[in-house]
Amino acid sequence: MPIIKRMDSYSLIIAIATLLFLAVALVIEYLTRRREVSRDLLKNRQKQQQLTTFSAELNSLKKELARKSEIADQLPRITKKMTEKLPSDAYPTIAVRYIKEFFHAREVGYFAPIEESSDYTLVVGAGFPPDWPGKIRIAPDDGILGMALQKKMVVSKLDPHSSIGRRPSRPSLEDYMEESPDFLAPVFGVSGTVGVLVVAGCPFQLEGERVYFSMLTDLLSMALQNATHLDPSKDGKWVDQLTCVANRLYFQQRFENELRRAENYRHPLALFLFDIDELKKINDTHGHYAGDVVIKKMAEIVKSNTRGSDVVGRYGGDEFMVLITSTTEEKAASYAEHLKGKISMTDIAIPGTEVPLRVTISGGIALFPAHGQSTNELFQAADDALYESKRQGRNRVLVATSVGLDGEIAKGTDAGMGTPVATDNSIDTGSDAVEFSLGKLGENLNP
Repeated sequence: MPIIKRMDSYSLIIAIATLLFLAVALVIEYLTRRREVSRDLLKNRQKQQQLTTFSAELNSLKKELARKSEIADQLPRITKKMTEKLPSDAYPTIAVRYIKEFFHAREVGYFAPIEESSDYTLVVGAGFPPDWPGKIRIAPDDGILGMALQKKMVVSKLDPHSSIGRRPSRPSLEDYMEESPDFLAPVFGVSGTVGVLVVAGCPFQLEGERVYFSMLTDLLSMALQNATHLDPSKDGKWVDQLTCVANRLYFQQRFENELRRAENYRHPLALFLFDIDELKKINDTHGHYAGDVVIKKMAEIVKSNTRGSDVVGRYGGDEFMVLITSTTEEKAASYAEHLKGKISMTDIAIPGTEVPLRVTISGGIALFPAHGQSTNELFQAADDALYESKRQGRNRVLVATSVGLDGEIAKGTDAGMGTPVATDNSIDTGSDAVEFSLGKLGENLNP
C-alpha cells in the first residue's frame, strides 16, 4: 500500500508538472504570437503610412507635371505676343491679361508714375476695384513697392523685410490691398524704370514661380524698349544720328538691364568693343566726309551680322560696342573674329575716289562674370583688351582673361584662336537657349 501511494503521488506530481509545462508553453506561445501580431500590425501601419506618403507624393508630382505642361504651353504664346510690333501702350494690357492667366492670380496690375509726380497709380489692372486706375496714389519709397524700386529686382512677400520702411503718413500698396502682394518687379524702359508689375493671389508655391514672374517682367521691359525704338516719333532720342545704331545712353541702359537678367538667370554675356584702325589717315587723305562714310558702312556691316537679340551701339567717334547676350567666350570670340574678317574684305566706295577703301578693326572682349561684375568693370576690361590689341599691331581681337586688383587686364587671349563662323549673314553669337528676337534699330520686329 505505501508503495502504491507513493506511485500515485509521483503520478500526480508528474501530471501537475506536465500541466505546468504545458501552461508555460501556451503562455510563451501566446506571447510570441502576440508579439508577431503586434509586429505585423506595426508593419501594416507603416506600409499604410508609406502608401499615404507615396499617394501624396504622386499627387504632388501630378500637379507639378500639370503645371510644367501648362507653363510649356503658355510661355511660347506669351513670348510670341509680346514680340509682335505693337504700340507701346498696348503691351502693359497684354502683359496683365496673360500674367493673370499664367499664375491663376486673383489680382494683377501694372502701376506707373503719375504725370508730374513721383507717386505711382494703377494704370492697367485685372481683379482690382474699378475705381483704382488713375485714382489711388502710392508712395514710391514705401512698403514692398518701394523695396522693388530700390532693389530693381523681383520682390516677394516671402522675402525678409519685404515691407520695411512703411510709414503711416504715406500710403503704401499694402494699405490699399490690405495684404502684401505675392510678387512685384520693376519694368524698365529705355530711360529707366517706367512701371511696376504686381501679382497677388497666386495659388502655387511662390518660390517655384519667382523665375517665371521675372521672365515675364523682362519680356514686358524688352517689348516697351523695342516699341520706343520702332516709333519714328521717339527713336531719335536713343539712336545715333550718323549710324542709326543705339547711342551711348541707350546702350548703357540696355547693358544694365541685360546684366541684371544675367545675374538673375546665371547666364553669361559678353561686351565687344572695337574701333577702326587708322581712321585718321583716311580723314587726312580723303577728308572727314570719307571718314563718316566708313563709319556708316561699319555700322551697316555690324548690324547685318549681329543677332536681333543683341545690341549694337556707337560709343563715340569710330568706336563701336556690341552687347552679346547668353553667350560663351568661345562663341563671342568666334563672332568677333567673323565680323573682323567680314569688315576687312568689304570694299567701301568713297564718292570722288576711284579705288574703294578697305579697313580693319581692333577690338577687345570682356565677359560677365569672368572679367567684371558691373557695367563699368566690363567696359574697362574690354577697353583695356582693345588697347592691347592696338599695341600688338592692330587688326586683331583680344579676350580679357583676368582683371587684377588695380583693374588692369593681366593678360589677353587672341580671339582668332577660336574657330571662325563660316556664314555671311546673321550668325549665332552664342545663345544655346530659345532666341527671342528683340529687333534692331530702324527695323521691324519679327512676329
